[in-house]
Amino acid sequence: MYEIVIINGKDYPVRFGMNSLRLFCKDTGRSLADLDKLGDGMSLDDACYLILNGIKDGSRVSGQECSLNVDDVADLLDEDFEALNKVLEIFSTQFSAKFETEGNVKAPKGANKKK
Repeated sequence: MYEIVIINGKDYPVRFGMNSLRLFCKDTGRSLADLDKLGDGMSLDDACYLILNGIKDGSRVSGQECSLNVDDVADLLDEDFEALNKVLEIFSTQFSAKFETEGNVKAPKGANKKK
């Protein structure tokens, strides 16, 4: 599932799934364990890469092409700085939804029984 964010008058699909998080970690050298601390002192580079990878994954899932790079995202934010908050809200919502329930999933009955 993706959400549409309007940045500088143009629609961009945004999705923060495992693929976008994988790409973000690859681009920034962060680990999976670092993701829950992203809001603490996030750099502008981190914000731009996070948005870029959210748009890339949203585009992939929606069947659209994405030719943006990190410089393009920074330029978009120059024109519409509120877009930063919009996309970070989506990240927060989607990231929380994915990882809040992960530890609460119950195994099927009998799954832990030894034979």
